[in-house]
Amino acid sequence: MSHFSQYIQSLAAFSEDKQQEIRWLFDSLVNSLAIAERNAQNQRHASAATSLRHAKNLMRFLQRSFQDLPDPQLVSHLNDFFAMLERSMDQSMQLPLEEDLQELRLLVCDLQKGWETLLMPSTSGPSSSVPSQSELSEGLLA
Repeated sequence: MSHFSQYIQSLAAFSEDKQQEIRWLFDSLVNSLAIAERNAQNQRHASAATSLRHAKNLMRFLQRSFQDLPDPQLVSHLNDFFAMLERSMDQSMQLPLEEDLQELRLLVCDLQKGWETLLMPSTSGPSSSVPSQSELSEGLLA
């Protein structure tokens, strides 16, 4: 069995155990950030800060959920990402700006999409028919 196959299998095993928990944490974190964003938009800074504190707690649980991933390098990159998010949340708690909160929410959404893409089974092989250069160009022009 190749190293890549072993890697995918170990990720799949990790995912089976924690998939529901991680999905719930992502959804809850995005929801809290959206509420904070809406509160900042309506100039309710105290409410936005409360939602951010809740989001920060959810983010820590999410980060903790990723600590058992079988790839130490991926865990390290995720830890760096979460540290950046935490610094941004701390700054936003002092002065919640709608644009900053929107950016945080979109970053978390991108991480969630990346996580779900990483877990997609990669069992399909390359396509047997490769489109010609003219077919590719037609697709771009359509």
